[in-house]
Amino acid sequence: MKAKRVIAITVLALSLSGSVTLAYAEQDNVKVESSKKGVVELTLNKAIEEALTNNPTIEQSKLGVEQAQVNFEETRSLMRKNRRLINDDKERSLEYLKGVKLLEITSDFSLVNAERNHNATIENIKCDIEEQYFRLLQAEKLTEINKNNIDLSKELYNISKKKLDLGVTTKQEVLSSELNQINAQNDYDQSVKNLKNAKMLFNTKLGYDVLQDTKLTDELKYKEFKVESIDDAVNKALENRNEIKAAEFNYELEKFNMEVTKGEYANITYKYREQEVKLEKAKQSFEDAKKNIEMEVRSTYLEMLQKEEEIKKGQKSLELAKEGLRLSKLSYEAGVGVFTDLEKAQNTLMQAELGLYNSILEYNLAVLKFDEVTGIGRSITSAPSI
Repeated sequence: MKAKRVIAITVLALSLSGSVTLAYAEQDNVKVESSKKGVVELTLNKAIEEALTNNPTIEQSKLGVEQAQVNFEETRSLMRKNRRLINDDKERSLEYLKGVKLLEITSDFSLVNAERNHNATIENIKCDIEEQYFRLLQAEKLTEINKNNIDLSKELYNISKKKLDLGVTTKQEVLSSELNQINAQNDYDQSVKNLKNAKMLFNTKLGYDVLQDTKLTDELKYKEFKVESIDDAVNKALENRNEIKAAEFNYELEKFNMEVTKGEYANITYKYREQEVKLEKAKQSFEDAKKNIEMEVRSTYLEMLQKEEEIKKGQKSLELAKEGLRLSKLSYEAGVGVFTDLEKAQNTLMQAELGLYNSILEYNLAVLKFDEVTGIGRSITSAPSI
């Protein structure tokens, strides 16, 4: 009996040992598997390509086009059937207008609208990724600026400490420099936190794991964007924008409905007058859509010009701030300046750097917006109601 108990205990121990070994082996496999991807290096174009690959939003949009094609074919089949029931000399009859013409104009628009919406979906995803890429670049740059500010704070602290050792400054100035160093560290810690949040958001946009390590290889910089003619840009927007196409279709549809109403009701009836109002509203909406898009293009262009000017001023401000800090350091080391002046010069330099890169970001986003407002625009979820 005792021998059996020993054997059972031995088997149990071996079993547990095997389980533990297996568990550790599985954990090691998980670690190896999760580290296989490593750091992912991304240009802006590569990031866009990644976002467009196996994207469920795009796949859904494709299904919308396929369904629109099916609906188009079914409607065309119905049109052919209705045509056979209507004599050629009745093409302006109410029967023809309702049974053929209405189906023709609505099915054409629905198919084209689905295709345009698909293209708009792709362009919107591209714009979103570009914006997040630029914002992540800025977060990286701000972290770098704050890190440099810590190094500068340490340098200024060492200068004040050395002056205290020589007996040419007060303990209060050394305490001020220590506090300045602490504030610089706090700013840096906040920028690191902001950078981590920006990386996580960027990763989710690309469909990566939230904590995937990515390295952006492009830079956040100013690149002049020339617009040859703002009037041509407005005309391009009026030609391309989905919102215009929808408003124009709705206007044409109401004109068609007015034609049908004239054949069914006298001009003194409520139905007739109601359709007149609908037609006028559709016309006004079409005109308003054109004005709104023109205003959006022109205001975005002005925003772009303003940010471009801010970059030029920011570059000059940064140059002056660097020189101001250099002179303040020399004055303080020579004993003809106080630490508060040096601290102000340091803060001026940091604000100039932060301001410049904020302007560069906003300029790039304005250029991105200008491309967007002169392009296909936003998706139109459905055709105007009939």
